[in-house]
Amino acid sequence: MATPSEPRGEAIGRAGVWLARGLLAAAACSSVAWGATTLPDFVDQTRLDGARDVILRNVPISDAELDALGPALARAAARSDCMPAIDRSTAVIRLRLAENALASGDRVDARMGELDAAIHKSLGCAPADPYLWLVLFWLRNIRQGLTDANFDLLRMSYRLGPNEGWIVVKRSAMALAMFDALPPDLSDTVVAEFARLVKTELYTEAIDLLKGPGWAHREKLLAGLATVPKRNVDILTRTMADIGYDLDRRSPAERRNLEREPDFGRDELARMPSGAVARP
Repeated sequence: MATPSEPRGEAIGRAGVWLARGLLAAAACSSVAWGATTLPDFVDQTRLDGARDVILRNVPISDAELDALGPALARAAARSDCMPAIDRSTAVIRLRLAENALASGDRVDARMGELDAAIHKSLGCAPADPYLWLVLFWLRNIRQGLTDANFDLLRMSYRLGPNEGWIVVKRSAMALAMFDALPPDLSDTVVAEFARLVKTELYTEAIDLLKGPGWAHREKLLAGLATVPKRNVDILTRTMADIGYDLDRRSPAERRNLEREPDFGRDELARMPSGAVARP
């Protein structure tokens, strides 16, 4: 209430100032509380994402190097809400821990169970992840053996991520290693995926697959290149020959010493004076 010596307008203005200050203070307190709540999640996500990126680059990393992430992994597993980035990174790290366990023979069942739970939590929040469907396919094969039902998991990976290069390489390597066991639709998909690598000029990846798990199936893989531009196929076959892999019954030395086939049109242009072929 305004005092006798204070105009009513000034009193209202003063009350407005105090109200604004109160609202700002409340907002500041809310921000501090929000920061205190979310900062631990941000720190966990940063650390887990860093480890995930290293693992996905196929860099060897031991259990000892991952020990410091134990509390963050435990917190992620205990949460009932969705944190897609944290959940995905957790699943990738659990994959490496499971792989390490398989290599050492120590705590295999426990690590596999933790990986299974992490994958299901992540896919439950973000089901459109082709890589984790591939990991789940691998995990089911390890724990239960290769079954027809498991192939649906591989199909899901192909359906959700047909053109993601880094996933293609990992998926093709796995699929080619079990190529003879694949149902016809999946074996056709593997061949088509290899053709896309060559068509998009990912030669290093295609060559690694062809001279690795794909070598036993090279005839089918090469037959699948029928719709790929000839230039791309020639680059692939020449490079394979140069590193000692004979795709067309010629040795690398024979290929390098082949005489150039005459190209009469090109040779005729070479003999013309430069002005004759200049642009108008």
